[in-house]
Amino acid sequence: MRWRFIEQDDLNWILASAKDMFKESEWSNELEYDPEKIKQYFFSAISNPDVFGIISLDEKEKPIGFLTGMLLDYNFSNGRFGREMDLYVVPSKRGGMTAVQMMKKFIEWCKGNGAKEVYFEPSREVKKDFDAMAKRLDMENISNVYRRKL
Repeated sequence: MRWRFIEQDDLNWILASAKDMFKESEWSNELEYDPEKIKQYFFSAISNPDVFGIISLDEKEKPIGFLTGMLLDYNFSNGRFGREMDLYVVPSKRGGMTAVQMMKKFIEWCKGNGAKEVYFEPSREVKKDFDAMAKRLDMENISNVYRRKL
């Protein structure tokens, strides 16, 4: 898998992909998609050193997925942990290794930035598929959250 950090030129693709991702979510019938909110989130991913954002690319350098996450402080200690915020792969590229490889990149980034553990929280719609990916990454399931100690 080829990948790169999210760049300014990715905004339109992110907006379209986030809209598709939102349509697949349980919230799409209850909430309205807000492109301005996505833009704020996008600019945070490219400007805040505690926010991770990557794009996966196919062999023709076309975007096929993205993952965002962030480093957070524990409430009662000086340690930090990583938390995945969004993980999306276009439907035509699902079932391969794209999501797992993006997850690995996030885990490596968290570890390199001193995180003690990393958390992924998949939506109910993808939880069954996520179980297999989490096992490949030696993650433990804690309720609806997956954790990997670093």
